[in-house]
Amino acid sequence: MQSLRIRLILLLGAAIVIAAGLQFATSFRAMMRASNTLFDYHMEQMALALQDSGFQQTDWYKAPSEVDDFSFVIQIWTDDGVRVYQSRNYRVLPEQGALGYSNVTLDNGDWRVYAVQKETRVIQIAQKMDARRDRTISMALHSLWPVLPVSLLLIAAAWWVVTTALAPLNRIGHDLAHRNTDSLAPVSDKGVPKEVSLLVAELNSLLDRMSRALQSQQRFVADAAHELRSPITALKLQVQTLARAKNDAARDQAVQRLLGGVDRASRLVEQLLALARQDPLADAGGPVLLNLNACVELAASDVGPLAQARQIQLQYGDFADVDVHGDADSLRIMARNLLDNAVRYTPEHGKIRIEVATADAGVTLTIEDSGPGIPEENRGRIFDRFYRVPGTEPSGSGLGLAIVKAIAERHDATIELGSSLLGGLKVKVIFPLSGATMASVVAADEAA
Repeated sequence: MQSLRIRLILLLGAAIVIAAGLQFATSFRAMMRASNTLFDYHMEQMALALQDSGFQQTDWYKAPSEVDDFSFVIQIWTDDGVRVYQSRNYRVLPEQGALGYSNVTLDNGDWRVYAVQKETRVIQIAQKMDARRDRTISMALHSLWPVLPVSLLLIAAAWWVVTTALAPLNRIGHDLAHRNTDSLAPVSDKGVPKEVSLLVAELNSLLDRMSRALQSQQRFVADAAHELRSPITALKLQVQTLARAKNDAARDQAVQRLLGGVDRASRLVEQLLALARQDPLADAGGPVLLNLNACVELAASDVGPLAQARQIQLQYGDFADVDVHGDADSLRIMARNLLDNAVRYTPEHGKIRIEVATADAGVTLTIEDSGPGIPEENRGRIFDRFYRVPGTEPSGSGLGLAIVKAIAERHDATIELGSSLLGGLKVKVIFPLSGATMASVVAADEAA
């Protein structure tokens, strides 16, 4: 894993080196222009100074061999084109050219030439462009030397700045690395810069959610252990009763009681597993767009046999064809638990009404029954785990409505309790109205 500190230092170092290179290139260009202007000025001044001088050098060809430096080469011609003076010996020199400044390319390189005429003589000053360029590079390199220590100081300063800026992250990492596995306390945001404070806030929010989820899970495990103890004890007693049975009638009665206890224990375990799957830390796939009516109809088919056995009539009201985002299995469990509670607590020959509708608040699933209902003072606790309304006759685990609440929270839905026109309880689950749901509602209205 690449270090953020090293990456920042390398990026800043590269920026400093590039800046130094640009500075050198800019300085070189500026010095090149200044050098050309200065050398041209010197050539002109030399030509003007030589106008009144007398030159006669007939043995110039005996001068030393070619010299290649930045010095000027002076040549003087008479009116008839005879060269009478040459200050240096080169195998190849610019010939007499036009007056003024000009550039000449020869076999030994480029030359800068300045010529002026004075009466019967033409004075010409020439200089190799390579000499000018070498002198400019030398001057630019001399100007670059102070930049090197400054660049090193800037890189050191960048290292210090990056290390100081990343110190809060190092502190947070050290804090998290040395925590106990059960420590979910929030991370301190002291000294954290603004750009990192959002990350710390989200991390603390995640730790808070995990803490609440773990506390809920711990309470669930403790409650489950407590609730499982009773049916297991009852099964043990029923097995002992079966073993002590002295005749077939007593044995058959003990077997029936044992089977009933097994059914109750099996239902409790199923409810516990269903509740565990709705835990915030449970690994579940993302929500998908699904038809709510299909989930409700499957749930109604699940409780149909029990309703038929108790001669309870399932009535279907308006069923708006709408889609919601969610998990199909979870929504089916939620609707089935609501219907199962309604069937179990509604007296025989009663009625249950199911309806799916849309409103400004969202998509609503409404289930009403003709049972005894729930007193107002007990409605605030019926969604607690293992809570059962005092005085209720049908046996149960007290987990059905807790599962309903957990599933509703996972789907950002709200639950409202009220009194039904049928005489019992009315439960309304309101799902948020998403963009896809709005589209399906509009399409249904247009079709109608």
